[in-house]
Amino acid sequence: MRQKIQALEQIPLLPDWPEKTRGIPNICLRSALFAVIKRGRRRAVKNELIASLKGVTIQYTGWRLDQGDFDVLAQALHFQAREPDPKKRQFLRIKVKPFLAAIGRQGGKSGREWLKDSLRRLTATAVEIKVDLNHGVHQGSFSYAGSLVDEFYFSDEAQSYIIKINTKLAGLFDVGWTQVQWQQRLQLRTDLAKWLHGFYASHRSPFPVKVATLKHLCGSECARLVDFRRGLRLAMDELIEVGAILGWRIDQDDKLTLVRLSQIPMK
Repeated sequence: MRQKIQALEQIPLLPDWPEKTRGIPNICLRSALFAVIKRGRRRAVKNELIASLKGVTIQYTGWRLDQGDFDVLAQALHFQAREPDPKKRQFLRIKVKPFLAAIGRQGGKSGREWLKDSLRRLTATAVEIKVDLNHGVHQGSFSYAGSLVDEFYFSDEAQSYIIKINTKLAGLFDVGWTQVQWQQRLQLRTDLAKWLHGFYASHRSPFPVKVATLKHLCGSECARLVDFRRGLRLAMDELIEVGAILGWRIDQDDKLTLVRLSQIPMK
């Protein structure tokens, strides 16, 4: 019985990635799980079907997550992957100001309150993911159900958190993950640019995608496609500015094509 309990308590090791990148499951990069949400428009949902690529089904309950929440989870996973002590890896301690600095946020009162709200959202979630595997040796399906963060504790005196990340998240890496160039991401100004940065990084050979499809996949709340297309052009120019791509165009079929994507390693 003791051996069974110890086996259940084992924390699966995350993949290894360079310090300048962040390892992210492709499911998080190729869906609207971390959506492009306008400020003040966040809503709570129950069993909502989240937009994703074919072969992936995501149902979500909780407050909708955005690209800021993505940063928090990505940085927490980065710290967890680099923690050599299994016990400390299970209950991860993070200092507030260094953590906020690592995701490009100020450490003042508003930043600290925002971080606590983000951890509340990541904890109060119920995510159900099913992935159909039909390539190479991987056949069948993979399922994940649970929250993204199991629990967290805050020490006001030490200005630090203890976070318990759901250990099942390691399984999402097994069905594909990408190294996101972190400094490039931190330079991006808009959430749409950040989502596009991750989406295209997760493809070795990016294919032309219809503008309407991108709007659907990123969870954009733009009512009109013409408004989204305008924001898309600005976001793609941001990617050029940070060196993520060399160029782009929207063809006569209203498909977005990259001229060339910087080589970003992907597993």
